[in-house]
Amino acid sequence: MKMKNYFQFRFLTLRMRKNMHLHDLAVHHSGLNLRIMQLVIVFILCVFLASSGAADLYRSNADTARHAMVVAARSEAVDAGLKMLQQGGNSVDATVAAAFVIGVVEPYASGLGGGGGMLIYIPEKGGFHYLDYYVQAPSQIDTAFSPERDRETVRSICLPGTPAGLVSAVENFGALPLPQVMQPAIELARNGFVVNDVFYEAVLEKLELLLNHPVTAATYLQESLPYMVGDTIKLQGLAEVLEGIAHNGRDYFYRSEFTQRVTAAIQAEHGLISNDDFASYRTLFKQPVAIDYRGYQVFSAAPPQSGVTFLEILKIIENIPESDWKPFEQSALSVHVMAGAIKRADADRYAFLADPRFSKVPLSGLLSKEYAIQRFNSMDSTYDNEADIPSGNPWPFNHREPAEQPQPVIPEPQHTTHISVIDEDGNMVSLTQTLGFFFGSGFSMDGVIFNSGMTNFSRRGINRAEPNKRPRSTIVPTIILKNSAPFAVLGTPGGGTIFNTMAQLVVRLIDLKQSPAAAVDAPRFSTRSTSRSLTMENRFDQNVIEDLEKQGYEIRLTDPFAIYLGGIQLIYHDSRHHYFIGVSDPRRGGVAKGF
Repeated sequence: MKMKNYFQFRFLTLRMRKNMHLHDLAVHHSGLNLRIMQLVIVFILCVFLASSGAADLYRSNADTARHAMVVAARSEAVDAGLKMLQQGGNSVDATVAAAFVIGVVEPYASGLGGGGGMLIYIPEKGGFHYLDYYVQAPSQIDTAFSPERDRETVRSICLPGTPAGLVSAVENFGALPLPQVMQPAIELARNGFVVNDVFYEAVLEKLELLLNHPVTAATYLQESLPYMVGDTIKLQGLAEVLEGIAHNGRDYFYRSEFTQRVTAAIQAEHGLISNDDFASYRTLFKQPVAIDYRGYQVFSAAPPQSGVTFLEILKIIENIPESDWKPFEQSALSVHVMAGAIKRADADRYAFLADPRFSKVPLSGLLSKEYAIQRFNSMDSTYDNEADIPSGNPWPFNHREPAEQPQPVIPEPQHTTHISVIDEDGNMVSLTQTLGFFFGSGFSMDGVIFNSGMTNFSRRGINRAEPNKRPRSTIVPTIILKNSAPFAVLGTPGGGTIFNTMAQLVVRLIDLKQSPAAAVDAPRFSTRSTSRSLTMENRFDQNVIEDLEKQGYEIRLTDPFAIYLGGIQLIYHDSRHHYFIGVSDPRRGGVAKGF
């Protein structure tokens, strides 16, 4: 937004807020309901915001450092991570400190009421570890749950995993005590933090949801309207919960009086989560999925997270010679090949990816060279566009029983956050967390907003909801090595666009040899297995767009640096000059800092 229009917008909003104090008289004379007045005002504000023009073009935030680097979506989180490193902590301590902080300052995207995954590389502790602390279904399944009807109610809540996952990481891989790691988050919640544009717009987008949950509205709204950019918001209840976890561990969240109050409130609104469900939640320690891509070792999230989908895309496109790639914004053929690989891996994702405790996942088959060649050869060499790509059959390459057939695609939330960290000993962490949709279910207790994880299950098939099952998710925290040395730590939010964005970034870094900042700033596109359309930022060459349209693609152009297409947090190791380059995506803001 242009600066002049921003101040005009702020003035208009403040004036409307002041006028709200007169609402009793207005409602008495006009017969309007206060709630309707609020929504009308929000509509006017949205129109004003849209009329102020597209967001200014700007570049990523970047930094270079010799010893360590932290990259995240808020400066407060980055500062907390650096503080842990300077106090003798390692990359795990820094990541967890940043994650607790980001849950305070970005409560709409992640936090204690959500879940996620953490990919850890610590050579002295066995190399790679993947912590799956994604949300989990309760022991009693609500068979009448409807994603459309119940998404913004307590019926959409799964058991949160974030407190268990972050505490487990510190206990098993950290170097500092938990209270020290959590102190920055506690102080921010108690003393307050400044509302930025992203926070304000997230609240504005979900204002009706917040108003539907009075406890959440009382915490995150001011006189039933969003806090303005520049305002300070304090979360005393959340500070107390964080203190409870810091001093009592995960049990404060999963086995305490706080737990009892949460479950009582959920059950009062016809939710099915019990105290026993909370008490039984566990972090799952797994081996990450991994492949070799052109001599680089790529490690990513284990099932039911979508690391295998991201890596399958890379295995398919590895059949294109490195020298044949051109920047996507300049080549319709490069876009088509990538889109074809994405569609096929995505179709396989819906057919074969689910919680491996409930269904067999053909990992070795999906990532085999032979299967990648088969999927590559199924692509149309004339690059006529296809929709409804069928899944392949990786089982002959995996030597296991066939899985169930794929089910129709259900749209997934794009509201997530990512943190990347590397320390001076070469330990690396890539973490992605989410509440599901912005502000999750809308339900909160003591400032803790609870997820909408039940919407990640499918109505049928291998990803259908079952007791104590974790839903399939799109997160792919990733670490790349080159000759056993750090090359990149990366990840992004973005829901179904995540593996699109990640694959394009890898091609730009490895095949096109673009600089980290140029690779992050470059135009992006996205597609899915059942879609004939390509969603593209409007920075692609017009000839590329016209060529793709001639081949049958439906092109949907977005604004430059569209938030829809992710928010990469990247650390790149420049082995030639021996320093780290941190880059935070301009699409969602963020900060990269090191020393």
